[in-house]
Formats: sequence, C-alpha cells, structure tokens
Amino acid sequence: MKNVVIVSGHPNYKNSVFNKTILETIAEKCPQVEIRKLDELYPDYNFDIKAEQAALEKADIIIFQYPMHWYGTPGILKLYIDKVMEHGWAYGSKGTALKSKAFIISITVGAPEDAYSASGAMQHTVEEFTYSVESFARNCGLDLKKIFYTTGMMCVPGITTDDQKNVLVEKAKKQAEDILETLKTL
Repeated sequence: MKNVVIVSGHPNYKNSVFNKTILETIAEKCPQVEIRKLDELYPDYNFDIKAEQAALEKADIIIFQYPMHWYGTPGILKLYIDKVMEHGWAYGSKGTALKSKAFIISITVGAPEDAYSASGAMQHTVEEFTYSVESFARNCGLDLKKIFYTTGMMCVPGITTDDQKNVLVEKAKKQAEDILETLKTL
C-alpha cells in the first residue's frame, strides 16, 4: 500500500467515540498508516510546522478525519490548514509539495441525513459544507478522490442508550471499511 497519512482534526480525541472508532479500525487493519492526532500532538495548538510538512511530503495519500463542527472543520484543523499550508510550500508558484497527492475527506456528522438538503434543517448538503476544504485542497494541487461521511452520529451521555451507541459505532466501522476499500484502489 502507498504511504497514507491521516490528520485527525478531532479537538478531543480521547473522548471521541466515532472518530476514534474510525481511526482505530483503520489502524488495526492497516497498521502502516500514520495517524497524526492534532489534539494530542499539539494540545496548545502550537504546531511544529516543519514536522507536519514532512509528514505530508512523505504521504502519497492524505486523509482529513474530523467531526463536522458548526458546518465546517473543528478549530484545530482550521488552524492546522492556516499554519501548515504555507505559501511557497503548499501553494503559490513555488508551492508544489502536495501537488497530485491523493486526498480524502472523512467526516462524522451529528444531525440526521434528512437535515442535509436544500429543504432540510441545514438547507445544504454535507458536501456543500466541505467546499472550503475542497477549495484549499484544489489550491494546493491535491487530488480529491472521495468524501466519506456518516450522518446521525450524535451520542449524548445520559440520553443515548448503549444499544443506540452500538449501532452508531457499527456505522463508524462501516465508514472505516469503506475508506480502506478505497485505499486499495489508489
């Protein structure tokens, strides 16, 4: 398999249920994948820019895994993009470090699927909420291969039953399996 780097943009990975399930499933079945948990590496949000750039440079495939927060990326992932994707390295006339690398977006979404349509509560599709990430990727020359997402991934302590949580964990595992199947084709 090609070199795969997953950037985990969950702001609290330790307490994550579904993003953690996705990443643990991938790591179990494909241990050579490098998973960079931003909140654990940089709890103060003070990124080691050169280390992050080096990790991305060695990757053939880059995956951003995150929960949708207020219709976009969590703050830690947005700051990562702002800081790591430097002009002259990631984009611009001399910024070709990421050019033609395969890119995958993988998201967990709390609201149910029917909320994500022009007539739904969110008035947009999940894909429409990824436009900013897609645009950054295109500007950096990344080759967006696929967007994976699972809706209805809300787990509220004290409200969500164990049976409901188990169903959602299985949905997260399915998303991980779908990602792994796609990786085999790249």
